[in-house]
Amino acid sequence: MKSNKQFFTLAKLYLKEREMMIKPMKKARCAHVILCALITTTAQAQSAPLQTKQLAGPAEEIPLMQIEAAKNQAIRSKSALIPINLSDNQSHWQQKVMIDGNNPQIMVLSPAADAWELQINQPFQEKQSVGQTWVKSRTHTTLGMSSEIPAVQYELTNLPSGQYQVALKSNQSGEGQLLLTSDSPYLLESYSQKHGYLVGETVDLFAKGTTDEKQFTMVKNDHSLVQSAHVVVQAPSGHERQITMFDDGMLKDSAAMDGQFSSSFLASESGLYHVQIKAHGLTPDGKPFFRTTEHIIPVIDEQMSLQSKAVTAQYAEQNKINLQFQIQNNKMSDNARYRVVAEVWDASGPVNWLSTLVDTSDGVINLELDDRWLLAKGLGSDYQLKNIRVEDINHYINVLSVEALPIHMPQINEKSISQFQGEITPSMLQGTRPQNTSQNKAAGGKLMLVHGYCSSDVWGSQQHQFSNSVKFADFNKNRSHDEFAQRIKSFGDSLPSFGVVAHSQGGAAALHLYTYYWSGLDDASSGRLIQSVGTPYQGTPLAGNLASVGHVFGVGCGYNSNLTTSGASAWLSGIPTWARSKVNYYTTSFTDKWWRPDWCQIVTDPFLSDPDDGTTEKHRGQLSGAVNRGHKTGQCHTSGMRDMAQTKDSGRNSTMSSNAAR
Repeated sequence: MKSNKQFFTLAKLYLKEREMMIKPMKKARCAHVILCALITTTAQAQSAPLQTKQLAGPAEEIPLMQIEAAKNQAIRSKSALIPINLSDNQSHWQQKVMIDGNNPQIMVLSPAADAWELQINQPFQEKQSVGQTWVKSRTHTTLGMSSEIPAVQYELTNLPSGQYQVALKSNQSGEGQLLLTSDSPYLLESYSQKHGYLVGETVDLFAKGTTDEKQFTMVKNDHSLVQSAHVVVQAPSGHERQITMFDDGMLKDSAAMDGQFSSSFLASESGLYHVQIKAHGLTPDGKPFFRTTEHIIPVIDEQMSLQSKAVTAQYAEQNKINLQFQIQNNKMSDNARYRVVAEVWDASGPVNWLSTLVDTSDGVINLELDDRWLLAKGLGSDYQLKNIRVEDINHYINVLSVEALPIHMPQINEKSISQFQGEITPSMLQGTRPQNTSQNKAAGGKLMLVHGYCSSDVWGSQQHQFSNSVKFADFNKNRSHDEFAQRIKSFGDSLPSFGVVAHSQGGAAALHLYTYYWSGLDDASSGRLIQSVGTPYQGTPLAGNLASVGHVFGVGCGYNSNLTTSGASAWLSGIPTWARSKVNYYTTSFTDKWWRPDWCQIVTDPFLSDPDDGTTEKHRGQLSGAVNRGHKTGQCHTSGMRDMAQTKDSGRNSTMSSNAAR
């Protein structure tokens, strides 16, 4: 970090130039991170007001806009994460563990890990130090996702499957996590019925054993891996309790003795619930089975109720019918902004879907229906607005669900009927384009380089590989997709147009921007509008697992709902095909070598399914409806992992630069 003297020198320079910054910023470059942040803040303060799009699509896309089944976003674990606590008056900690695979590994995650002595003891035998008996190597690493938790790795050999006592001794107190994994093919799979809840709702959890095969069938020879399971729930207030899971066919459990366990608890307060599921059992060959999964479940304290019994509809302009219904915000978030998704039906079936972002502070929800959708299907009768869901903008938790409301549809405009040619136009998909979507403050469009979640300057040393580019800088921050998108828009408001090359979450944020807001992206030239590398469009298990670990140590950037597997699925349930088609994406993974274990980051590897880049699994980096530009091995998510950082591929960077829209 720079000295105070250097900081205030930069601040003085900033204040001196502040008046000049009101004028167009032509070819402005930031030479210092702090100055970049100051410039970005000023640009955001002077940015154009948000103008939201009125989204729509054909009836065939309705399944794409519906929330996917929760079990399809289940977390699958090949490891066990065990909390460690060595208090000031305690010099010894031990835990019983079960090992069922070959090549077991133990990692101790803690700032105090170097000062702790690890021992592995077999029950009923004299204590034997693992350092003298079974240690193959002891290496140091750090946790992924920009957290800096030191980890000491113990790679074990000649340690047969069985039950052991793992002990830590030290004169230095501290907290930590013990991560146990092996090459066993058996996994624990778990999920929550919803990705987020309202205060007062019941959280339903499900877990079962499985294998690493790509299938949902868990039982081999009528054998259930899990014989007992329980949940450790830490409420936002810090209160912790343990709940037993059952496989008895009662309450939420689907059937008795089918291998799936379930449990429930009441979400009584708002905030983040930290949930760990612990499962014990036996493998088919009689070895002890022990796995854990970690979930973070957001709960919000919002209440919204429906006031209208029907939707009023009237023309706002040519082709555009305003649909309006009344709601009451009994409790709402500070900004009262929500995503609304709904379907238009007539007596014969679905017509199309609608969506937008709305401000509900006045107790009114407005949607825009282009009458050409009605004409495209053929004018019908008994119109209804169906399957309405209103979701908070940060987590996409459903705060209001309405099965159906009748629409008092006006008589269709005769001019619309006479002019309709049967073609689906951009204004039918996105609404009426504002006259000025950019401020035209610079000569020529730019290629914007965007980083990701909790990120450093990943494009810094590579910016010269992108012609006519600018660099977005909001480093080491945790933003929702919506907040991230708004900051990209604000930064781009000084440009007449821009395309985006993004890393990690930046790709999802750019897609969110293009979907929901009018910006310089809509004025870009022909070419690839959004290009991304390493973006977890379908989320990453690390967003829950590592946030749980980081919560213990108070490091990292914290939990991000939009990056979890279930949260990403909820967000994607509002992203239409026409927006996805503007994304070109790349994925990468580690180099596969036969003589060594395959991973990008040894600590994150137990939480991910191969192949992965140390943060994003290949299969979760896919975006249906977008353009997959290929997968490349030998590249990891960021610097500091085993292989080259994926942003440093000069060949791919050159390709993205030459094909980019600006």
